Amino acid sequence: MIFIRALLIASLLCLAPLDATAAERLFVKAKVIAADPLSPTVKRIRFKLPKKYALRPAQFALVRVPSEFLQSWNARYGTSHKDLERPYSFASDPKRLPAAEFLVQLASPPPGKDVPPGVASTYMHGLKPGDTLEVGEAMGNLYEADSGTRPIVLVAGGTGVAPFVGLLEHWFRTKLNRRREILLFFGARERRELLLDAQFTRWAATQRNFKYVPALSNPAPDDKWTGATGFINTIVDRHFQTNINADVLMAGSPRMMQETLKVVTAKGVPAKQIHQDPIKVAP
Repeated sequence: MIFIRALLIASLLCLAPLDATAAERLFVKAKVIAADPLSPTVKRIRFKLPKKYALRPAQFALVRVPSEFLQSWNARYGTSHKDLERPYSFASDPKRLPAAEFLVQLASPPPGKDVPPGVASTYMHGLKPGDTLEVGEAMGNLYEADSGTRPIVLVAGGTGVAPFVGLLEHWFRTKLNRRREILLFFGARERRELLLDAQFTRWAATQRNFKYVPALSNPAPDDKWTGATGFINTIVDRHFQTNINADVLMAGSPRMMQETLKVVTAKGVPAKQIHQDPIKVAP
């Protein structure tokens, strides 16, 4: 069965049912090192985990929102949140532990809707250096095996690019790109939402067998964009004129995932070569 990894554009997710209950999950305390804006709505949260924390490339972990924050939130918005946890993908190579990173997009209320913003993303965007963050055990199997010689196609939308940042760091460090071609297709609406564009461009210029294909679905006039334009699934479709013999990893909004899955399936990629995690969207 194919599971669709649906990373909310705000990078705030609700985990699919797990074996352990919330009370049984183990959390550790991480110290926030920095909270840097990457766009008007996205922050890169850098933090330090305990030395024995175990992590594999492209995994994710639950973050627990403190009860004090929830109490204040409930009083302000008339909600009744309790024991709130949201998963975030690590955007850093496990080799950098105990340092790690998340990319967090602020979930604003939909236009015209009288509802509160995303509680978890608001909490995360308010973090400052020195604050404590409760992080659960690393989970997920977006990609494990580094064997084989097939090309690897990464397709990301918005903050769905987060797990691929750490995965690419890992692959470049282990020299996987010397024997496998890696292509990153990254879609955003406007240029300012094209997270870490300079870093990916630099990697494309310096790392062997790595190609970066950014695309904007709705570029602003000030963007002066000369690159690919359209939804990222259409860019992938146009790029490959024939069937694809590759491992495909996808992370993004539910619609993007569905449409990209149609494209790669139509181009002959078998289910066993499509890698995703079972995550559901939630505010």
